[in-house]
Amino acid sequence: MDYLKNRDSLDRSLEKALTNELIDRYFDYTESWLRAILRKCIFSLTYLDGETVFVIECPNFAIAKRLSRKTYPFLCFAEHFYDSDSDRVLICYLDGDENWQCFDSTQKLWMSLKEGIGNREWGRD
Repeated sequence: MDYLKNRDSLDRSLEKALTNELIDRYFDYTESWLRAILRKCIFSLTYLDGETVFVIECPNFAIAKRLSRKTYPFLCFAEHFYDSDSDRVLICYLDGDENWQCFDSTQKLWMSLKEGIGNREWGRD
């Protein structure tokens, strides 16, 4: 446990390895450019508005913007991981002001996670 406490909190090697495994397993049928930029991202699941949401954490806006234009492969991918009618995907990046900006696939728009948390559609009752 001390090992984990002493690790740099920004070391995401485990998340990166798991994401790369998922890319190898589920995205081998997609274009090579998509697999290449996905390897720069980290996948996770979260729970918002009573539904499971697939999250793609991108290293910058350019990658997030490119992925936001092609959400269909992620919708199919997400179906493998949770039993829900939800097909919501968030494609996020950390902007220069240290705020998370996310593209919401259901609303087809960009919003700040900081601002969005206060909105009903982002999970606040």
